[in-house]
Amino acid sequence: MEERPVPDRIKDNQVLVRIRATGICGTDLGIISGKYHAKPSTILGHESAGEVVRVGPVVSTLRPGDRVVIDPTYYCGQCAMCRTGRQNHCVRKGETETGVSSDGTFTDYYVTEDRFLYKLADHVSYEEATMTEPLSCMLTSIDQMRLLPNFRAVILGAGPIGMLYSYALASKGVSGSIVEISEHRLQIAASVAPERWNVYASMEDALTAMSPDNRQVDIIIDTTGIMATQAIAALAHGGYLMLVGLRDGESSFNPKEIVDRSLKIIGSIDSLGTFATAHYMIERKVVPVGKLITHRFPLTEYQEAFRTLGCDLQKRALTPCSTAVKVILHSGT
Repeated sequence: MEERPVPDRIKDNQVLVRIRATGICGTDLGIISGKYHAKPSTILGHESAGEVVRVGPVVSTLRPGDRVVIDPTYYCGQCAMCRTGRQNHCVRKGETETGVSSDGTFTDYYVTEDRFLYKLADHVSYEEATMTEPLSCMLTSIDQMRLLPNFRAVILGAGPIGMLYSYALASKGVSGSIVEISEHRLQIAASVAPERWNVYASMEDALTAMSPDNRQVDIIIDTTGIMATQAIAALAHGGYLMLVGLRDGESSFNPKEIVDRSLKIIGSIDSLGTFATAHYMIERKVVPVGKLITHRFPLTEYQEAFRTLGCDLQKRALTPCSTAVKVILHSGT
């Protein structure tokens, strides 16, 4: 932790936000442990909400005192990626990605453009609002699938990402199962899983329960980053394998099988046109995000917060942790 001055200059369309809460993301853990690249000396953090302190002269939709949630996925709107509907891969991402290549929100004050801020309803807490960005990422990946309400899905991993996927799929009418090897997380998942969703300790158990005839389902979402090879065999013809775990590794498959069985393997990262929908779903309590927040720490106790997730900041080492789901850091009072 270090002291930095409060930004004293903002551009015409920018807003100075007093950060009140920020969620710790798996990307943050990956950066610290050296598994995900970030620009040196960059402030981490990107799942945040706070209070407007100052606005630029052309900002008309916000004023000091407004409670807001921050969309951290900056895009320029002018590059080839942005102009072809791929703003989450804006060519400026290497210099503007919040908490990775540009200073993030594990801090007291943050500057962003007004177009990336959404007002919070009075009943939505700052903590709940921090879940908007990860939920929007789940919705972005789901938009890449042609869903039917009678599809059956298996989600591998009952961390915050896996649980948000279950809520997002349930909102589309899809039922399924959540697989988690941690007994602690399994119990949490069982208590908050959406209606018509079950939890199991293994993918084999889930497949047997859902599809005893052929042990295959229509959708498998791998949040672990290590189950792709096993998942392909468990897909029904025309099924989807969604890969969202940011973990290095290798998987193997037979291209002929992918073609012959009309399988779809999809990768997805960041948010693309879904932040407003995620904001709406949290505001209307379609997704009970507050139930996933298991730990809260003030920003000054950041080391203990990361330790709770199995991340040793001094050693820059990450070990599996099953006692926490979502951890939130509070900044200020």
